[in-house]
Amino acid sequence: MSFVNLLRAGLTLLCVSLVPVSASESPDSNEAAEPEFKGDREGHEMRDVIPKRDIPSAPVLSVEQALKRFQVQPGFVVEPVAAEPNVFNPVALAFDARGRIWVAEMTTYMPDVQGTGEMQPRGNIAVLADTDGDGELDERTVFISEIVLPRTVSIVEGGIFYADQTSLYFAEVQNEDGRLTPGLHEVVDPDYARGGSVEHKTNTMLYGLDNWYYNARSDTRYQVLPHESAVPTGAEEIYRNRHWKLVRAGTEYRGQWGLSMDDYGRLYHNGNSSPVHGEYLLPNALARNPGFWPDATAHAIGGHRVYPARMNPGVNRGYMEGVLVPEGPDRGKLVNFTAASGSLVYRGDNFPQPYYGMALTPEPAANLVTARRIIEGEGQLSGEALFPGQELLTSTDERFRPVNLHNAPDGSLYVVDMYHGILQHREFLTSYLAAQIKDRELDENNNTMGRIYRLRWQETPAADVPDLTQLSPLQWVSLLGHDNAWQRDTARRLLVQGEAGPEIIRAVKREIRNSERPFAIINGLWTLRGLDAIDLATVRRYLRHDNDWIAITAAAVGEALPKADHKAYRKQLMKMARSGYPRALQAAVSVSAIEGGLDISRHVLKHHRHQPYGREAVISGLGQEADAFIASLEDGELDEETEYLLNNLGKRQEEESNRAQLSSDRQALYDRGKQLFNGEAACASCHGRHGNGQTGVAPTLWETQWVKDSQRLARVLLHGLSGPIQVGPFVWDTPAVMPGFAARQDISDEDLAAVATYIRNSWGNAEDSGGALKESTITAVREATEARSEPYTAEDFQSPEQDR
Repeated sequence: MSFVNLLRAGLTLLCVSLVPVSASESPDSNEAAEPEFKGDREGHEMRDVIPKRDIPSAPVLSVEQALKRFQVQPGFVVEPVAAEPNVFNPVALAFDARGRIWVAEMTTYMPDVQGTGEMQPRGNIAVLADTDGDGELDERTVFISEIVLPRTVSIVEGGIFYADQTSLYFAEVQNEDGRLTPGLHEVVDPDYARGGSVEHKTNTMLYGLDNWYYNARSDTRYQVLPHESAVPTGAEEIYRNRHWKLVRAGTEYRGQWGLSMDDYGRLYHNGNSSPVHGEYLLPNALARNPGFWPDATAHAIGGHRVYPARMNPGVNRGYMEGVLVPEGPDRGKLVNFTAASGSLVYRGDNFPQPYYGMALTPEPAANLVTARRIIEGEGQLSGEALFPGQELLTSTDERFRPVNLHNAPDGSLYVVDMYHGILQHREFLTSYLAAQIKDRELDENNNTMGRIYRLRWQETPAADVPDLTQLSPLQWVSLLGHDNAWQRDTARRLLVQGEAGPEIIRAVKREIRNSERPFAIINGLWTLRGLDAIDLATVRRYLRHDNDWIAITAAAVGEALPKADHKAYRKQLMKMARSGYPRALQAAVSVSAIEGGLDISRHVLKHHRHQPYGREAVISGLGQEADAFIASLEDGELDEETEYLLNNLGKRQEEESNRAQLSSDRQALYDRGKQLFNGEAACASCHGRHGNGQTGVAPTLWETQWVKDSQRLARVLLHGLSGPIQVGPFVWDTPAVMPGFAARQDISDEDLAAVATYIRNSWGNAEDSGGALKESTITAVREATEARSEPYTAEDFQSPEQDR
C-alpha cells in the first residue's frame, strides 16, 4: 500500500497505495501454496545487518501499554479515541456533520506472509460514535459489510461514497428506529480503482475547497451537482440519484495514498518514499488549454530523513547498505522515508498558532509522524523540519502503523493506526522481511485490532464535537469563518450540496463582507461559487483586496460570471495582471473563461515569462485562442521557449501514440504493454498514466532518449535505474530507485517486450515503425546480465562494461 510500502526502503520508483485487486482480477489462489517472495532479487544477499538478539520484540500491546510507548514533543499529549473491539484495521475515515466517524476497515489485508484469505469479502464500513460525551467512541455500527478490501470513505449529501478494490459506490444513509442502515446502494464509477496491484490503486475522495472531490493515485476528480445544473466544460455526467447528479472530469495525476489541502485550496500529497509535496497553484490551473498539458509540479516540503524511536530492521530492503543506520546510538534505525502515508496540513484550533498550517506525514514502517513548516516562495513551496533531528510523534511499538491523519471536529489531530504486524504486501515481500516477520511473530494476531488516537495540546481541552445537523442553514453560514477548518469545510459542503435559496446567498455575502479573516473570505467565495451565486460586484470587491490569495480566489470564482459581465470582468483581470506576481498568474489563467483577453495574456507574458509558471499560465489561459494570440504579437515579443510551446500546442496528442504505424502483431503487443504499464507492472503509479512523471518520484517518458536504445531499455527494465538521469534538457534526481523486473516471476520476457513496445511508441516516442524490441532481446539481455544485482546508473551506460 502506499502507506505500506515498507518497501524497498526508498529503493523504488514503484509507488504504493493501499488496495488490492478485485477477486475477479486476482483470485486468492495461493491459500495453500508455499510463499513466493516476489520481492527477492537475484544476487541480493539477504543478510541480517542487525543480529536478531539485538532487535527488540514486538508483542501485541493493549491500548494502555501502547500509550506508554509513545514519545511526543513537549506540550502535546496522545489520547485514545477508539480501539478494538470498536474498530479493526482502519485505513481511512471521514467525519459526518454529526461528528460521527465513518471508517473503512481493511480486515483481511496480509494476515500472514502469504496474504491468506486476503481477497475474501470481510471488510467493513463502520460508524463510530461517542454516546456519553467523554471523548472516546463507544458505539460501533457496521453499516456495510462483506467488502473486499475497502479503501475509501467520504461524506456526501444523503449518504456516503466508499470504494473497494475496483469501484466507487454511493450508499444512502437511512435512520430506522435510531439505527443507521443503507438505502439506495449503487456503483457510481465501476472503474474508480480498477487494475493495478494491491498497492497501486486510487483512493481518498477529498472534498476540495473548489467543491470537487479529488483522489490520490489518480487523474480523475468528481463533483456533485443539482439535477438541473449544466455539466462543466470538460466533464461528463456518470451517475444520478434522487439527491444529485455526479460528474467526472480530468485533473493532474497526483500522489500515492491520501490527500490534504491548505486554506487556499491547494493540494498536498506524497509518494511512498517521499513525504508531503505541495502544489503552488490551484488545481487544474494549467489545464485550461486542451492542447497543452504541462506537468503540475508538486514541491517537496522538507527532506526525506526520519528519526525513529526504535530499530527498524523490519523493512523490505533492510539488508541493503544505506537503508538502516549502521552503527552508533541510532544503529538499526531507518534513515529515510520508505512508507509515507496520508499526509495532512493541520488546520485545527487546538494547537497553538505556530503549529497551524504545518505539514504532517506518517511513516508506518518507522512508527512515527513527522512535522514540517511550509515555506512559501515565489512560484514554489518548500519546507523545513519543525523539530530538527526529532519527530512530532514516535513509538517503540513496531505494530503502531499510522496510515492516515485527519483534522478533527474537536480541533485536534486524529491518527489512524492500522495496528498491524505486516506492512509490506506479498507482491513485493522479500524473504529477508518474511524472516523478520516470523522472528518477531508479526504474522500473528493481525486483522483483529486497530486504534484511532487524538493528538492534543496538553493545556487546551478538546472542544465538544458539534452536531451540525441540529443547526439551520443560516447558522452554517456563520461557521464559514470558524477557527477549526473542519467546521468551515463541513458547513460549506452542507450549503453547497443542500438547497440554499436567496436568503442564504445574501447571508454568505454578508458573512464574508463583515470578516477580516482571509480563510473565511476565501471559503465564503467558494461557497458562493458552489451555489452558482457569483456576481460581478462580489468579484470586483475582492479582486482589489490587499491579500493576494483573496484576490486570486476572486478571479478564480469570477470565471463563472455570465457572458454579460465578461467585459467588466476582463477589465478587472487586466488590473490584476498589472498588480505583479503572483496575481498575474491567475489573471492569465482566468482569461480562459472569456473572449478577448489577449492583451492580458501579452502583458503577463512580457513581464512574467521568466518567473515560475509565467509562460505556462499564459498558454493555459489561451484556451482555443492560441492562433489569434500568436497573430497579435509583434516582432520581438515572442521568446524562443514560448514560441516552441505555442507551435507545439496539440501536437502531443497527435503524436501520443505511434500504434497506428505498427504491424497488427505489434499492435497487439502494444495493447498488452499498455495493460501491464497501468496494471501488474505498476509503471503508471510513478510515471503516470500519461507518462508525465512525478517530481521527486519518477522522470517523464515523453520524447525520451532512454527508450531509443533497445539494449539499454531492456537492461533498465530487468535491473532498474538509479538517478540522477537527464531527459531532454532536464535532470531528474529522485530519492527513489526504479526496481527491475528480473526477479518478478509473474512478469515474463514477453511481458517486458510488451511494456517496452508501449513505452517506445507512446508520448511522442516512435521507435518501432521500422523495427521492434522483441522478446528475444529481453531474453538475451537477461542471460548476459544474470550476475547483476544492483540498479543501473546513467554512468553505467557511458561504459562498455554494462553487463557487470
